[in-house]
Amino acid sequence: MSQITADATAMRDREAARRRRRKAIRRYTSHPGFVIGAVIIALMAIIAIGAPWIAPNSPLATDLANTLAPPSWQFPLGTDQFGRCVLSRLIYGAQISLQVGFWVVLISLTFGTLIGALAGFIGGWLERVIVALIDIMLAFPGFLLALALVAAQGSSLTSVITAVAIAYTPRVATVMRSVVLTIRPRPFIEASHAIGLSSFRILIRHVIPNALPPVIVVATVSAATAILAEAGLSFLGLGVQPPTATWGSVIAEGQAIITTRPLISLSAGICIAIAVIGLNLLGDGLRDTLDPQMRRQTGGKML
Repeated sequence: MSQITADATAMRDREAARRRRRKAIRRYTSHPGFVIGAVIIALMAIIAIGAPWIAPNSPLATDLANTLAPPSWQFPLGTDQFGRCVLSRLIYGAQISLQVGFWVVLISLTFGTLIGALAGFIGGWLERVIVALIDIMLAFPGFLLALALVAAQGSSLTSVITAVAIAYTPRVATVMRSVVLTIRPRPFIEASHAIGLSSFRILIRHVIPNALPPVIVVATVSAATAILAEAGLSFLGLGVQPPTATWGSVIAEGQAIITTRPLISLSAGICIAIAVIGLNLLGDGLRDTLDPQMRRQTGGKML
């Protein structure tokens, strides 16, 4: 009899889990912003991964007989001053932008979450020291801080990722600390202390998982800022060095001839704008679907 009861309970649990998954999927797919943003980022990822097969030409091959050529079947967006295919350089530039966005989010989310959680949950002198350091870093605009760090480390993809991640980690840490401060006095935290769980175990098993949703939203939006920062550094000549194709370097290369060949800089700017819009829509969708207050305000429907 007990075995039958246990099996019935397990079946109910599995059915409840399936209902929760279906409800979560419906919640995401019913949010137009999330869907549009996810589609944009997915298409960018496909283009970046499939660049060797999608690009019509090599992004580095020069053809001095076809410098500044207008759009054609061979060069759909024309060529630059060195006869390189603009479209191919934009396609390969997506690889750099997505790499920067991905690694910046991963690094800033990892370290920002740990730093903010420790500051908010442990408190005391540790919190005061962390908050002081965060305030000092936030006193500098993120792009200027990244610019200074890249100038000190040297120009390379690794330097750009490291500098941008360091510049934007304090934002994630600030949000994480604020959320943890609201979670720390809740009854389930006090109950965890009462049954003898260590502070470290409570932090890892209960505090951080409950504080992650708003932090993930901030990290997602930071990816858009990271792409803009990388493009700005490349435009200034402090990002990934030529001849590697990046969107920022394509804009810089087309700047001198923007009056006669505006398509070069304009096409790279459009690529940046689409990526940033997609990530912002994705972040807004995550905010609306992960935040219970937003779901209550919309009555559970994402309009």
